[in-house]
Amino acid sequence: MGLGDEWTETTPGSVSKLNTSTVIYGTGAYLAGLDKSKHKLLVCTSTGSGFTLDHVYLCSTDGTTAIDISDINNHTHSSTAGDGGSFIDVILGGGYDVYDTGLLGFINLTADDSGMFRESETGTAAWSTQTDGTTGERYMQADTGGTTASTATCHMPINLQMNKSRNSWFVAKHKIGTATSIAIKCGYGMEDLAAADSNTRKYGAELCTTVNNNWFAASANGTTRSSSDTGTVMTTNKRGITALCYPGTPKMDLYVETASVYTKTSNIPTTSAANEPSRAALFRYTIKNNTGASRLFNFYGARLTYVVDDDSGITT
Repeated sequence: MGLGDEWTETTPGSVSKLNTSTVIYGTGAYLAGLDKSKHKLLVCTSTGSGFTLDHVYLCSTDGTTAIDISDINNHTHSSTAGDGGSFIDVILGGGYDVYDTGLLGFINLTADDSGMFRESETGTAAWSTQTDGTTGERYMQADTGGTTASTATCHMPINLQMNKSRNSWFVAKHKIGTATSIAIKCGYGMEDLAAADSNTRKYGAELCTTVNNNWFAASANGTTRSSSDTGTVMTTNKRGITALCYPGTPKMDLYVETASVYTKTSNIPTTSAANEPSRAALFRYTIKNNTGASRLFNFYGARLTYVVDDDSGITT
């Protein structure tokens, strides 16, 4: 019987076998002085002599080195080996075609359809390009005008269709001008407020002050659409919205104007269907006034990340 074989009821105990089959622990100085050919696993209780506190080490087969096998070190994914591999190889190694708008969705903002977003309006609504006098940020401003039920919508048209069975997320930045008599929708595949709700696959955030002043988490799975009150009250400060969709769970984690997460588990999109969300408006942000008065809304941009499922990319 070899030293590394499993124990049985008839296995005789020995110093050599116990040393190879038990975890040895001690200070770095102590571990450095051990004969590595006699041990397999070592745990450091105090940093020293090349060993680090609370790290676990595997003694090499030839007994010459102790290999740190702890997975608690920070790494940048900046090289081809040693720190988790380069970031591009992590993406390519997964076999998926990942699409990420990155900063483009925040810096390419203009209200003349020449940027990353396209605009549409009904009633007296209008879009304009503005610059934040404090921060210098450029943003798109929607003004509903004074006609009731006027809508202003911006959307991001992307030819790469989303795979709804894979994780995805978006983040948007906004500032609401007035906390009364408005409705807002934001997210993947969310409806234009000039149109009726639908059951097509989507997820995001919405509010309507005729119901209350809280944000709702909304989603649809192709059959049923539902929304849930997050309990988070809207504000007129510059804020962010982040939604992360996990179809495998399934759930959507929504962060709206707060660090607290609201988790929605009903009617989450988990399967793909052609043009859901639509390529013409994969992401949408839309506002409507519910009174005969102007309502302002500042849109600072959005970032999208998802796996492509399309004839123009890798089908997974």
